[in-house]
This record gives sequence, C-alpha cells and structure tokens, in this order.
Amino acid sequence: MDTYPDIPSFFAEQGPEHIERFVRLNLDISQRVYALMQEGGLTESDLARALEISEASLGLRLSGTYDWRLRELVRLEVVLGRKLIMLKA
Repeated sequence: MDTYPDIPSFFAEQGPEHIERFVRLNLDISQRVYALMQEGGLTESDLARALEISEASLGLRLSGTYDWRLRELVRLEVVLGRKLIMLKA
C-alpha cells in the first residue's frame, strides 16, 4: 500500500486508464443530472422519489461513489426529459 505525504500528491497520482475514464464519465453524468435537476426545478428528494430509490442511494450515485445502472440512466432521461448519454458512431 502506498503512503502519501499530503492530499494533493494522492490525487495527483494516476490510476489505470480504465478506472480514470470510469471516474470521469461517472462524474460527468452526475454533473449533467445536477444541471438538469436545476433546470427542471427538481430537488434530490423529488428525483429519488421519481426513480423509486432512497435519497441516500441517489446521493451516493450523484457523488460518484456508487455506479449508475443503465436502467436508472434511462429512467433519468425519461424523468428529466433530456438525453444523458449520446453515443457516437
């Protein structure tokens, strides 16, 4: 296990590419969800209720510490009325 003299050095170290990409994508999704929530005037409580998950579960997903499920992302698109994921050919 590595030890780090300070917090910035911990965050400066890069992990495996697939993990770095996953973290960036997960946080991008959360930022998009937050933006669409604000746009639609929804609270976390409103969104959790619409997704039929607890506010705690939604909080974990929005913080990036828990993975979004594809079914949840599709439901989010329906609830928020906007696309979250756009795939390029």
